[in-house]
Amino acid sequence: MKHNTAWNKKDNSNEWLKAALRKKYLPTRPVVLDLFCGHGRMYELAYKEKAAGYHGVDNKKIHDPAICTLTNNVVFIAHNDITKYNVFDLDDYGTPWKQLYMICGKHPGPGEITLFVTDGLVMHQKSNQKVTKFVSATEQIPQQMKINGINRFYVDIFATMLLDIERRYGWKTTKARYSHNSRRSVYYWVLKLKKYMKTTER
Repeated sequence: MKHNTAWNKKDNSNEWLKAALRKKYLPTRPVVLDLFCGHGRMYELAYKEKAAGYHGVDNKKIHDPAICTLTNNVVFIAHNDITKYNVFDLDDYGTPWKQLYMICGKHPGPGEITLFVTDGLVMHQKSNQKVTKFVSATEQIPQQMKINGINRFYVDIFATMLLDIERRYGWKTTKARYSHNSRRSVYYWVLKLKKYMKTTER
């Protein structure tokens, strides 16, 4: 996939930069669903002073029972109303594509949502160079197929996934920024997705 003007790379990454990206790209009135909230570092650094609303979810550690829920975030998305949120934080060093798909499939729109996604797909692919279930589906190549140097195409793979979300759910990517750690094994994404009101043909 060729990148359009919505795409732009930012170099390197760490905790302060992740927080800076969040503060920079928050919408005017952010209402945040912080999945994988953990000890609340992003809450303290980015959301506490800026969010109009906030709720954290984690199945291992939550930082404040008054504003967080201790549960599996997939279960939370499936069984709770997420329409009031316009910011979704998926700060996981795994590959939270399932949560991303669930959010886009369940949130009806219209309007814009902002997502901060920490994606460890590169780290996973470096370990065995095999195609994951999601990449198999979006790229239409056999699952578990071994492709030498697959991570050279990581950004394109991620972009294809976003096009699949647009095709399935109508959420068009209007902005995509990414950063990465020093080893380029984990990428940090800022995504702006917009769903337009359907018009009735006369």
